[in-house]
Amino acid sequence: MFLGLFFFIRQGWKQDKRYILWNILYQLVSALIPVVAALLPKLIIGELMGAKDVAKILTYTALFTGYTLIATALSAYFFNDGFTRRCRVAAEFDSELHRRLCMCDYGNLENPKFLEMQEKAKKLLYCNWHGFGYLLDCALQITGYLVTLLGIGAILATLELWVVLLFALLAALGAVTEALVRKKFKRLDDALIADQRQWSYYAGLFDKAEYGKEIRIYQAGQWLLSKERAFFTRANANLKKQNGEYTKSGLLISVFTFLQQLAGYVYLIHQVLAESISIGDFTMYVSAITVFASTFRQILSAIVEIRAYDMYFRDLDRYLSVPAVLRSGKALPAVDGARNITFKHVGFRYPGSERYALKDINLTLRPGQKLLVVGENGAGKTTFVNLLLRLYDPTEGEILLNGVNIKTFAYDSYLQMFSAVFQNYQLFSFSLRDNVAMSASPDDEKVERLLRQVGLGRLLERLENGIHTSVHKNPDGTGFEPSGGEGQKIAIARALYKDAPIVILDEPTEALDPRAEYEMYQHFSELVKGKSAVYISHRLSSAKFCDAIAVFENGRIVENGTHNQLLRLGGKYAALFRTQADFYV
Repeated sequence: MFLGLFFFIRQGWKQDKRYILWNILYQLVSALIPVVAALLPKLIIGELMGAKDVAKILTYTALFTGYTLIATALSAYFFNDGFTRRCRVAAEFDSELHRRLCMCDYGNLENPKFLEMQEKAKKLLYCNWHGFGYLLDCALQITGYLVTLLGIGAILATLELWVVLLFALLAALGAVTEALVRKKFKRLDDALIADQRQWSYYAGLFDKAEYGKEIRIYQAGQWLLSKERAFFTRANANLKKQNGEYTKSGLLISVFTFLQQLAGYVYLIHQVLAESISIGDFTMYVSAITVFASTFRQILSAIVEIRAYDMYFRDLDRYLSVPAVLRSGKALPAVDGARNITFKHVGFRYPGSERYALKDINLTLRPGQKLLVVGENGAGKTTFVNLLLRLYDPTEGEILLNGVNIKTFAYDSYLQMFSAVFQNYQLFSFSLRDNVAMSASPDDEKVERLLRQVGLGRLLERLENGIHTSVHKNPDGTGFEPSGGEGQKIAIARALYKDAPIVILDEPTEALDPRAEYEMYQHFSELVKGKSAVYISHRLSSAKFCDAIAVFENGRIVENGTHNQLLRLGGKYAALFRTQADFYV
């Protein structure tokens, strides 16, 4: 219980102690304002209706207004500076989450269960858009409410006990009603998560330029809108149920509040008429009763709120505790010099799938070798790359680096051996220089040289700010949108800039015609001389530049050899080559 609250206290104290202290001081200073507001007017009214001592009246007035002035000023400072610190703590925690996401296994980012866990964790972190630290705010409010309740309780203690108990009972009934609603809200909220994720996906399609062409050409707008509507209709139906429950509880709480005020006024008016209390006492008690009921209900409501969101702590804890399995090896440094990478009886199934994406793969990439991996779509080529890059570990078998299982090497050290251009490569909204270097301290001369080597010299001459021009249009319109060919060349320059000993091209030329693909591979092969290279394709443009060819089919290697050997074999590779040969130079 309250594990989520303790989590926020630890995080806040760790990042900025004054964030916690300022919140506490804000609550304590603010808590006494209603007590003073109930007590001092009674003294002033009593003096006005009694001795009319001007000095006392002025003293009471000065105390009341002076305290209100100081308390309001301090509250404003603690609240505003505390909010600034809260934003900083939230930003630091977000940064820590992003660090964890960078370090977590890549497979998690494709795992629906992990993504659902992430959404539930955000329920605790941000409490349905209330913002980071909302539970902590609720807890600290309880501190302030308790101070207020003690002060008001001291005033009400002079009334008959049954009256105080009646007010407390009515406030408790209101809080219990709200607690029951919160439990129903949680059940409905769990069902809402999946629909909201799908709704967000479809809602995000319409303002993205990369989807705009297909939507228009295929006139898919109404179709996509209907899909979006299906999800937001279900989501809004759940929201309607949630709000309906809140409306019912609001009506019940209003009834309890009405009964409380009615009982209070009837009792106090009777006491005034019986001359048991003065008009000043009446004013004080009316104010105290109202504040007592409100504060008591707010305390219970805050506790209910904390417990409602605390239910998500297990999801947050699991989310933050997902192990980085790929980084849990013995952390030996990767080897220098010649590198042999061997797949030994490797099989792989993606998480949650019973079907093998790869089965019994045996293959060696030798130092300086150019390996072509070919096969139809779905043959297992990209999965092979994922395992080679250790984005996933094999389900069975092992991958060896110079005879040693790659799991024993430091993960980042192993990845340092590779650079890659993926089929769905990404360019960032950074400068052209930063897109190539991906480094905090780039070598401008090297970046420009590589861009010219891959054929972007004319582009550089055209750009007013050269390599410092932003890729993609910025809000001020200063960036540029690269064509498909230019984007590929930028991605290739990035791979070359890293200067890794092993370079991978995973079908980055899918959109090119065979002749253009052939020319690109020819140029690239010249740029990676002396390095090991792996070309992934279902077309054969790079066959003549490669030392070895592996033909994949249904997750297995069905042929393996040189270009000439496989042609003489007359199998699948020979058939593919003959089919495509007319397109090559």
